[in-house]
Amino acid sequence: MNALMRLAREMTPASATVAGLVVGELSRVAWGLAQRGGLASVHPKRPDPNRTYPRLSLIVPARNEGLTIDACLTGAAGQDYPDLEILVVDDCSQDDTAARVRAFAAVDPRVRLVSGATLPSGWAGKPWALHQGVHASTGEWLLFVDADTNLHQGAVTAVVDAARDGWIGLNDGPAEPTPVFSILTGQSLPTVWERIIQPGVLGMIMESMPVRLVNSALWPGIAIANGQFLLVRRDVYEVMGGYEAIRGEIAEDVMFARRAKGMGFRLRLADGSDLATTRMYTTPGALWEGWTKNLHVGSRLIPYLAVPGMGYLLATIIAPWVLLSTASRMGSQAWRSRLAAVMILALGLAQRAAVNRALRVPARYAITQPFGVLAFVILMIASQLKVRTGTGVTWKGRRYAG
Repeated sequence: MNALMRLAREMTPASATVAGLVVGELSRVAWGLAQRGGLASVHPKRPDPNRTYPRLSLIVPARNEGLTIDACLTGAAGQDYPDLEILVVDDCSQDDTAARVRAFAAVDPRVRLVSGATLPSGWAGKPWALHQGVHASTGEWLLFVDADTNLHQGAVTAVVDAARDGWIGLNDGPAEPTPVFSILTGQSLPTVWERIIQPGVLGMIMESMPVRLVNSALWPGIAIANGQFLLVRRDVYEVMGGYEAIRGEIAEDVMFARRAKGMGFRLRLADGSDLATTRMYTTPGALWEGWTKNLHVGSRLIPYLAVPGMGYLLATIIAPWVLLSTASRMGSQAWRSRLAAVMILALGLAQRAAVNRALRVPARYAITQPFGVLAFVILMIASQLKVRTGTGVTWKGRRYAG
């Protein structure tokens, strides 16, 4: 204890800051590993011939999704779930989305096009499309899937079985049916810029997700879901008030999860990277528009969104190089500066390597960690500026106030 007190007295503000960065990065790596370790996986399944399966409505909201809807419907139509209908809600698209859906419907009677009505005042686009899809559906269970998400064979059966059987995956409570079930899909990142930026942003979000608390009924205020793949039992959906109850929310998936859990319904979040794959953004422009929208909405949920958090992240990518460049002036203490710099850099690389492994990004991209962090900070600042200046955010040609 005396040694620690003496060390504290000898520390300058600069050395205390460096020590704080080292401890902070150690904590981030440990926390991130703990979070990913708490996320159990669901794997594809074939239907059990001895079971009766409830009717399921797979609902896809689609606005100007001509480039992605074919792959989405190919995956959906490839499911061998026994009692399935597939509804695509064309949300006033200005491209050939509707025509492509009609072509699928002509050869697969399970596929149906729902022509969406004009967006009413007070509604965000996606909740409105999903609301219309539910009204046109007949399923006992509802599965909401984004148009840029491709389902792997056996995905639907696996998740329905998991929800009905009370899948746990973790020893955090008794097995009981789960009426709201969501998965984190795998990410398709085929280009260099996606492999640099997306792990940086997604890694921060993954770190901020207390998965064990999300999956625990003891923490009703902590809930999150992934709108790329969200399953809910219809009777629970109706008791919740459906999407009409959160009609104006841009982050409708998170708000849906918070409402469900707050009303006492069981919620599960699982790793579904073997069940489905999503390519969120195909161009840098779409990435900019999408993340500035999502990050400003998530500012109430993600701790890194605070100004001090942004400063901390910038410090982790700037401080090591400052320490290395000034170490020669430190005399006999130069080794401490170099050691601290190497530790901060190594911990950042370790954090990024773990994220890359989870996202199945080649290991060599770990060296781009500083650029991923910088991209996250820039996107976060841009999203907050849009809100604070009153310009709001845009998505799919629609503008939403901050």
